[in-house]
Amino acid sequence: MPKGRSQGETVPPTLQPHQAIDLLRRQLEQLEEIIKLHHRNPKVAAWESTTVSILDGAFGKPNGEHEERTREFERARNHVWHSGMSDSEFQSFYVKGQETRRALLQAYIDQLQILAPPQAANVPDQYRFHSEIEKVSGQLYRDGHYKASALEAYIRVITEVRQRSGLSEDGDRLMNRAFAYENQAPVIQFNSLQTEEERDEQKGIMFLYKGIVGLRNSKAHSNRLFNDPNRAHDYLALASLLMRLLEIAQINRAN
Repeated sequence: MPKGRSQGETVPPTLQPHQAIDLLRRQLEQLEEIIKLHHRNPKVAAWESTTVSILDGAFGKPNGEHEERTREFERARNHVWHSGMSDSEFQSFYVKGQETRRALLQAYIDQLQILAPPQAANVPDQYRFHSEIEKVSGQLYRDGHYKASALEAYIRVITEVRQRSGLSEDGDRLMNRAFAYENQAPVIQFNSLQTEEERDEQKGIMFLYKGIVGLRNSKAHSNRLFNDPNRAHDYLALASLLMRLLEIAQINRAN
């Protein structure tokens, strides 16, 4: 760390070795197409950003900085470039840099395979998004369109609440009418509401759905992007949970 710079908070790895291995293998497969592109193609930057995020998840961020292997990956593209080079020279060095990255990623996968417990390496991840969330967001997520995948998942949950409740409202008003139980019978009910604990559960679940409205509004009206596949996965998992809760809820539509 450069002298005089204060240390940031260390971020531990967020991916299990077998998860990181699967994601890095996917990036390696995509590299075969990326390496054929012009070095200024936007897809190159997108692939690089996603790969760096995966490496941060695999190796963590000591003192808030990229781990050495992540920095090594970043340096592989640029360290031989200099001003005054022609575009064809840039492209040649770009290809060489990506070939170096191919070797680095394979080495990182080999290292992670040593760290991965046998049971983790051999047992596939059992979690699956809800089928409707997979339908609207799964491919967007796998293609790296994390903001779009989250937005489509939120819209799908809100649409399902509207369809099951028979209500035409949107946003907070929809969630209040669908789930609130004070001075009214909730249209969508998750338990008998006979005890304080059950009423607290109903209220807590209602706030999860209200939170989805806030997240939808944020993603729909902001130009901010995010490139963290783990956060995107968590967003889709939340949407999947809310879809599954609706499947087991009691519906009390007015006659």
